[in-house]
This record gives sequence, C-alpha cells and structure tokens, in this order.
Amino acid sequence: MPFVQQVAVGRRPALTVYGTDYGTKDGTRVRDYIHVVDLAEGHIAALNKLSDPSVGCEVYNLGTGKGTSVLEMVAAVEKASGKKIPLIMAGRRPGDAEVVYASTEKAERELNWKAKYGIDEMCRDQWNWASKNPYGYEPCESTN
Repeated sequence: MPFVQQVAVGRRPALTVYGTDYGTKDGTRVRDYIHVVDLAEGHIAALNKLSDPSVGCEVYNLGTGKGTSVLEMVAAVEKASGKKIPLIMAGRRPGDAEVVYASTEKAERELNWKAKYGIDEMCRDQWNWASKNPYGYEPCESTN
C-alpha cells in the first residue's frame, strides 16, 4: 500500500509487482489489508479486554478476514486517486507467501470487534491523506 500510494503522488515512477504466476485469481499475491481506523478500534477493544484481571495473555488476529490481490489493490488506488499506476512486472521474491489473511473469529467473538471498512474505503481515505501529505507529515521540531 505505501508503495502504490507513493506512485500515485508522484514520488515513485512505477510499482514493481513481484510475481504474476501465483495460483490466485489474477496471479498476484493476496494479503489482508486493514483500514487504520479498524486497526485502532481493534487495539482499543483488546485493551478494554485487558481491564478484566482474569484475562492473562491472549492473542487476537486483527484484519478483514478477506484477501485482496496486489492488482485489486492497485485498481482500488487508481479508482480513489483518479491516477493510472504504472506497473513493472517482475519475478517472485524468495519466501513470499501466496495468500495471507487473518482469521478474525476469535476477535469477533471475544472482543466483539469486526473490521467495518473495505478496500475501497481504505484507498479513498489513504488517498485523501496522501494527496495532501505526499511526503508524509513534516518532522516535529525539537523544543530543546
């Protein structure tokens, strides 16, 4: 996502897509992209769960529970930004997994948490921020 965003704002000339021959619907890797607001709300739900002294140590997967391919992500950024994302197709990188997405059932059941936003909303909000901050936020000046 950050690399697609950097191409959309003009910081990079193109996005390199590593691997186009995976056994996925479009041949590219699949990942579980999550909206930053959903992730923050998931963390808050986990912190609230910790207020119960009997909880102990628990692990929760936060995600949408759905996979999005690299090319689907690119299409969503193009839609949100109105920009064409130039692509460079490259071979697979060693060690890259084909499909990875979260199993969210435990978080839904025990935290009463579920991601609300999809890839289109995530790319819309990302573009809204990135188009106004193409190089990120300005560094804070030290007061010392």
